[in-house]
Amino acid sequence: MTTAAKPRRTQADRSAATRAKVIAAARDILCVQGYSGATMHAIRDTTGMSLGAIQHQFPTKAKIMAAVAAEFSAYRIGVYTDAIRRGRNPRESMENLFDANFQMVGRPEMAALLEIHLARRNDPDLEREVAPSTRRFDRRVRLWGYNILRAAGIGNDEVHQSLQLLNNAVTRGLTVEYIRNPDKAVMERSIRIWKAHMLDLLFGSGAPG
Repeated sequence: MTTAAKPRRTQADRSAATRAKVIAAARDILCVQGYSGATMHAIRDTTGMSLGAIQHQFPTKAKIMAAVAAEFSAYRIGVYTDAIRRGRNPRESMENLFDANFQMVGRPEMAALLEIHLARRNDPDLEREVAPSTRRFDRRVRLWGYNILRAAGIGNDEVHQSLQLLNNAVTRGLTVEYIRNPDKAVMERSIRIWKAHMLDLLFGSGAPG
């Protein structure tokens, strides 16, 4: 009996595999060592690839970091979209969106993303690479919130913008706390309290959507 030969991987397949391996390594190093530790040489050592192979896909560290951020943003968009669609009314859609957002807090990608965004202040190359996709993601999130509130007959844009800013700040703060002390029970209790306050401020206490 002859064994069928496995089809050879295409160049596109090999490139995709290399990119995925580099992105995963960069994410893990960011979580453990922070942005300063996520050097090209550290990524090389973690992947076992040559620096040339890595730089063929990502010529600079900033491009690797942008890829880490973009991959997680794409994942979040899919999760958030599904969460909103499962809502039977505006309040439930917003609650689902809060739940989906706070489920990200304990993920390593969230810690990696926080490291990237903090580093943007002092790294012009990183800012240039990451800023466009970040703006697109933020606009999409704002539009989701806007549409949900409009469907509920709520039109105070200034209040919505302020609450969204506060929610972003709480999400980032909880990410930092989770890194420092990953106590899941305390985190979940804190999230429940914050979510209840947010929903009451937006929709009124116990009000249906």
